[in-house]
Amino acid sequence: MSNMSEEILDQTAADIAAELERKFEEAKRNLPDCRPVAEAAAGLLEGSLDVASEIKRIIDIDVDLSQAPKEKPVLLVASKFGTWASELTLVAGTLLKAGYHVVLASEDGSVPHLLGPSMVPGTSDGAWRFSVVSEEERDLALRFLNPDSDEHRIFRKENIVDLSRLARPPQVGDYLKEPELLDEYKEALRISLDTALDYSAVCVAGGSGAIPGLMFDRGLHSLLFAFYRLGKPIMGECNGGLAILQTLDPVSKHSILYGHTVTTHSSLDEYQSEWGWTLQFEADTDSFWKNGRFDIDAYCSAEKWCQPGTGGNPLIDSEGYFRDAAGPEGLFFSPPGSAYSVVLDEKFITCRTTPDGYPGALALIALLNGTDKPDSPLFIDSDAPARRYP
Repeated sequence: MSNMSEEILDQTAADIAAELERKFEEAKRNLPDCRPVAEAAAGLLEGSLDVASEIKRIIDIDVDLSQAPKEKPVLLVASKFGTWASELTLVAGTLLKAGYHVVLASEDGSVPHLLGPSMVPGTSDGAWRFSVVSEEERDLALRFLNPDSDEHRIFRKENIVDLSRLARPPQVGDYLKEPELLDEYKEALRISLDTALDYSAVCVAGGSGAIPGLMFDRGLHSLLFAFYRLGKPIMGECNGGLAILQTLDPVSKHSILYGHTVTTHSSLDEYQSEWGWTLQFEADTDSFWKNGRFDIDAYCSAEKWCQPGTGGNPLIDSEGYFRDAAGPEGLFFSPPGSAYSVVLDEKFITCRTTPDGYPGALALIALLNGTDKPDSPLFIDSDAPARRYP
């Protein structure tokens, strides 16, 4: 090997290591002392959460929630292959507390499955090696699963929207054999898009199941594009945001996130092993309630997991996907180790991971019901007022 080649490789190794060290040191400075979302979950459990005050504190926007909002329901999309509990329950709980109606949707009208580990306090994050489930988040999830609770209404199968009814384009080979399939698709597509008229906003929840269940769903992509064209808020949490970035504008050919400021997992957040999603949960969730207690051990044992890739490695690099989707005119924001990472940019709200649905929901309500228009872009990276600049 020539001296020049050795120098190039020495510099290459130094550049890679220096950038990793910079991220590690930033994470060390940013790590919060506690999980602030636990307090919000406790407030929802106790009924003491003042959503309007929280919106004022974080978003600096006044909202009047003294009367039920006039907006249509919020559509909350979640996967039957595994949704992280707090990404559904904190969003739905905050919206319900503010007086909004919430309607769940899943791939085929099945009840979205709350991942067992997301309801076990002390569950360790695969990248950060610390707990990402508080007792309050566990208790909030169990309230939603409790068939005797008011919150359980949204989990009843008859109330869940079936996304499989949305029109999906024919495969090219089928079209070449049967050109009339395109006309059938056009007619069905127009009917499908009317679904967006029934809701004031849409949120796609995360969890590992959002990757096999929602990320590549072309029917969902068309529906999200309808929300986009109608100027209605679109929120993505964690892996749920991948369905949004995969939604392409047929005119510009870019992702609808192109040119926007976005957040999701950074490269530091991605697991290097022990990652996967569940197969469809066959058991009746109600059956795990015995004498007023939920048998979480039996529930977790009933889950059947799929670990794709090699040794359970993730199949994607979310940061790379989002940077590409935002393009050179956009911006990627995901400070290592920060308590929250949420970005509001025009009608888009992107949320990094498990606790971020709560400040994301506050931003969503501010968009829908605020007396003023929130600043844009707006960055939330701590349990403190949002910042205008990253």
